[in-house]
Amino acid sequence: MDAIVAAFLLPTWSRGAFLSLDGALSELLRNNLPAVATLLNEWWSVSGPLPLEPADTPPPRGGILASRRRATGLMFSGGVDAFFSLLRGTVAPDALVFVDGFDIPLTDVARRDAAHDAVCEVADALGLPVLRVATNLREHALFASVPWDLTHGGALAAVGHSLRRQLSHLIVSSSDAFADDTGGGYGSHFRLDPLWSSEQLAVLFEGATHRRSQKLLAIAGEPLVRQHLRVCWEHRTRDLNCGTCEKCIRTQLILVAHGQLQHFQTFRNTVADLTSAVRALAFVPNRFNLRVEYDSLDLTRFPRDLARAILALRRRSWAAMARRDHGRLSPQHVARRVLSLWPR
Repeated sequence: MDAIVAAFLLPTWSRGAFLSLDGALSELLRNNLPAVATLLNEWWSVSGPLPLEPADTPPPRGGILASRRRATGLMFSGGVDAFFSLLRGTVAPDALVFVDGFDIPLTDVARRDAAHDAVCEVADALGLPVLRVATNLREHALFASVPWDLTHGGALAAVGHSLRRQLSHLIVSSSDAFADDTGGGYGSHFRLDPLWSSEQLAVLFEGATHRRSQKLLAIAGEPLVRQHLRVCWEHRTRDLNCGTCEKCIRTQLILVAHGQLQHFQTFRNTVADLTSAVRALAFVPNRFNLRVEYDSLDLTRFPRDLARAILALRRRSWAAMARRDHGRLSPQHVARRVLSLWPR
């Protein structure tokens, strides 16, 4: 039941409905739900009744968080955040957890298998097992009714609960740094993720001491990262990194600025290719990435044509931001607006 609640609490409440369970929740998660409700209401103006357990639910069991240690799993897809947690994190994992059906659709068998093979090579090099999980959660109509940006933290916790016989601790890597926290607005957050814990599974939040660009530079010299880094989620080509989507472009620009791109085997772009990709990108859709990552690039570190292309991208991206929301909407306001549009 813990996995069901972690995955479906936000989608259910966003529809003005409630979860009716056919089993009991763990005591710890049940006790954490008021705090979860407070955060979801604070960030996205979403709230609702607590999940309804059967009338004959046994009294809550006592116990402490993850009292019997089995193993610590790291959610791992080969991205910057997960690699940083693996190689520079404060908690050493005992296993890597790879999920089919989250960032790569279940129907894309070739790319799923290629990504899994890369994860296995990383794990083998470090002497770790890989726990592979396949799920159609993102295809479920109720879950899919809310944007993945808001639901993915609960989804990751749900996978951990499904592995509670193998794992007692699950590491979830941060997307944003503590220093950049604006009070929420993202589905995985240091205030929210640990609240999905139970007596059987402790959800740990790792890596928020660094921004993603700082993480990338901290691990850029690692051979495993150079060989297997995968940041792309748009899947425009058969390669694991298409090289032309905004996230691929942003990652490559950071690497170029520090003389590292030529060492990365999962990016095939030359500087000329990257320049063309920057010119072809309509705008950077995320205000935070535009301000923190693109605007902070030192253009003197780039060849002249690429520097000009970056400057032009900055200008048209800020113009697009001004046209879209007149510079006033925060990520929390956008999320609340999105949730308010879904039918109840």
